Amino acid sequence: MNITIQVNVPPYTNEDMDTAMHLADACLKKGHKVSIFLFADSVLAANKQVKPMRIDRNIPVKIQELASKGVAMNICGLCAEYRGLTQGTNVDGSVFSGVPEMASLVFTSDRYVSLMP
Repeated sequence: MNITIQVNVPPYTNEDMDTAMHLADACLKKGHKVSIFLFADSVLAANKQVKPMRIDRNIPVKIQELASKGVAMNICGLCAEYRGLTQGTNVDGSVFSGVPEMASLVFTSDRYVSLMP
């Protein structure tokens, strides 16, 4: 089964990003193909320059780990550019894409989950 998860909220504001990451990992373990699309402020989750406090989770590292396990990690390019995230500051395994790619993911997915405020 193809599953797409779209996240629209900042990574450290609430737990939507954590929900997306746990859901993606669980789906992978069940043998599903998973794509995550980071939109709006959620693109900041893929910024490898983020330095969270030791007591907090390191979301960019977790995003990179999911990508290395096979999760297709898509970042809205316009959203990233607006927030100063550029090629080279994004975590390995994440790719810049756009709304047409998002539409394609939604169209070809068996299940679509949107996490937004």
